[in-house]
Amino acid sequence: MGNRISPDLDQALNDHHGFVEAEGAGGKVIVMSAEVYREMMGIGSEEELASSLRAIEQALADRDAGRGIPLEEAQQRLDQKYGISN
Repeated sequence: MGNRISPDLDQALNDHHGFVEAEGAGGKVIVMSAEVYREMMGIGSEEELASSLRAIEQALADRDAGRGIPLEEAQQRLDQKYGISN
């Protein structure tokens, strides 16, 4: 990765326990420390962290390429698969 955050963002993360919500050029953004992300996702090792980040990047690439299905359809499929009725 190698990107560096600004001193202001670094201070905001320190002031807000590693989690900041803000307005970005494209709308709301969430910035969190790797420690907060790891705790939230139950990730222990560096390999698990790298794998998790690769999976997120792949999912976003799939979405951008039009691969995937709408959330409602996914929910219907899961409901049918597991016999859940609404």
